Amino acid sequence: QGAHDDGGGCIVAWETVRLLKELGLRPKRTIRVVLFTNEENGLRGGNGYHDAHKTEVAKHILAIESDSGVYRPEGFGLAETAPLQARSNMREIAKLLSGIGADQIAADGGGADIGPMMREGVIGASLDVDGTHYFDIHHTPADTLDKVNPRELALCVATMAVMAYTVADLPEPLK
Repeated sequence: QGAHDDGGGCIVAWETVRLLKELGLRPKRTIRVVLFTNEENGLRGGNGYHDAHKTEVAKHILAIESDSGVYRPEGFGLAETAPLQARSNMREIAKLLSGIGADQIAADGGGADIGPMMREGVIGASLDVDGTHYFDIHHTPADTLDKVNPRELALCVATMAVMAYTVADLPEPLK
């Protein structure tokens, strides 16, 4: 079924924008949800998105990948190549998530699917979760919906929603 890899990441992205819409929150910049396919077989989804949006790369402020399951969120990993100011801004934003323990900004992040955009200079990040049990079911028939904890899924959505909205609503683009 792929409930954690990567159905959960798709639900987190989709629910993030649904939640923002339900709350009536409209940031200064667009938040786009992209559900990539074919990561393990040649990155056709990530490459296809890049190719289809080549002329818009400069408008992309941040790409966040959620591809590590939907366990308890810890924060975000931020690509080593991210500018220091972007890292500082994201650390400040992450403080908003301290109440749920998702306030870490790790030194490395990103993801395979957003890699083609990152190579073009788009800042890349990953939703970091407690991956203690991820590889117990990763790429096995055991990766089923009954392994998804609804509370942890909701916390992942909240974490992504706070970061996506706040970055999209900054007075100046994340740099």
